[in-house]
Amino acid sequence: MDNRRFRFLAAALGLIIALPATAAIPVPKQPLAFTVLRNGEPVGTNTITFQPTAAGLQVDVKTDIVVKITVIPVYRFEHEGHEIWQGDHLVSLRSVTNDDGTPHQLAVEAKGDSLEVKGDGYSGPAAAASIPGSLWNPALPRQTTLLNSLDGKLMKVEIKDLGDETVQVRGTPSKARHYVVDGDLKRDLWYDSDGTLVQIHLKAKDDSDILYVLR
Repeated sequence: MDNRRFRFLAAALGLIIALPATAAIPVPKQPLAFTVLRNGEPVGTNTITFQPTAAGLQVDVKTDIVVKITVIPVYRFEHEGHEIWQGDHLVSLRSVTNDDGTPHQLAVEAKGDSLEVKGDGYSGPAAAASIPGSLWNPALPRQTTLLNSLDGKLMKVEIKDLGDETVQVRGTPSKARHYVVDGDLKRDLWYDSDGTLVQIHLKAKDDSDILYVLR
């Protein structure tokens, strides 16, 4: 029985029945293009694009970072991820990563009431409500576990809300909410009042400061 006929019959019988639904994730109206800075110097880019499709919302993530000493590359990070969402649930994720010569491939599919994860860091089931650590999702600050978008590991996290701060967003001082992610993933994240990711900070393995600035 289709939903429209179901609602008509329910109304005719005086019933109040809630049909299952998922809320759509609020997404930016334009792509998110970040410049990646290492100790204040540009070393790469991170771009996140959003496209409605017949399958749902497609989110594409591309990161390209090269750290050089003089003109010699000493570190390279390349990542491409492709997510499909229906409402606020992840239904598919594919990613390929080159982490300075270490390759990663990940495939995630919704199967029944869970996600099936196939990665070189973890293969097995994950909760259907899991979200990947691609950071753009405004629901991230409410999570206690994140799905590593490189290798599939399930990362335990604790997230603290530090309140509103002023950061540079596309060259303009803007108010954003600052969250600190600790545990298996360590990041500082800032989201504006619309839930849009506007800045990322992390410490690299060599203790250098990495800052993603929205341009």
